[in-house]
Amino acid sequence: MRPDPSFLASVKEAFRKGLRATAQNLPPILALQALMGVIVVLYYFWPPFTGVLTRLAVWQHWGGDLGNGLAAALAGGVLSELSLVYFQDRGHWTWSHLENLCFKFAIFFVSGCVVFEFYRFQAYWWGQGASLSIVLPKVICDQFGYTVLFASPYYTLLTRWHVLRYSGSRLWAELDRHFLTERFLPVLVVNWMFWIPAISLVYAMPTILQPPLYIFATAVWGLLVPAVMKQNSSSSVAHDSVAAASPQMLADPAE
Repeated sequence: MRPDPSFLASVKEAFRKGLRATAQNLPPILALQALMGVIVVLYYFWPPFTGVLTRLAVWQHWGGDLGNGLAAALAGGVLSELSLVYFQDRGHWTWSHLENLCFKFAIFFVSGCVVFEFYRFQAYWWGQGASLSIVLPKVICDQFGYTVLFASPYYTLLTRWHVLRYSGSRLWAELDRHFLTERFLPVLVVNWMFWIPAISLVYAMPTILQPPLYIFATAVWGLLVPAVMKQNSSSSVAHDSVAAASPQMLADPAE
């Protein structure tokens, strides 16, 4: 059986949408990746910074799943929502902001726990070190395994469920090939554009330092999102893409 030409065209358009969303958000994406690169360089070449970062990593590692889950929840949920309230809405709190904060706190707590364990398994599977033979398989496993099978579906589905006011029936009704091409694939492309360079820097660090750098990426990106969102207020696809890649949980302007 030949592939459906209309479906193939939709897939190509989904990738184009993801690339356009990335291009719209390129300055903050590059800024964050540059900051992460500076951290990696300072760790390897400036001993005082190495000591400070190592002590932070030991403290976070001591917290285990709970500590890393809370750190991710504070960075991706609390800090990002605070940035939206005070940078975009001029400090005006509403019940919607509080709901968003609680919702994001919960989903990022789960994500932080999963990421902490996933990094430990990555070290077990591929070893530790910053050589290409170790970093490359970790990046491939992360971005083309973990991201495709869990991270992007997790954020995409929960983002949409939140927009649909927690209606499982309405979400289920949307789960067709159009959901794949209109929402999932554009989000996945933006994830790849942002996280492939970023996660390469994360895996270039010792295993114990990888969760703190991941948390840093989540926190800083959350602070950059308000400026990004002003560029995307008229584009639901770009908005949803930024929502999952940042990741943020905001209302869909198409609703």
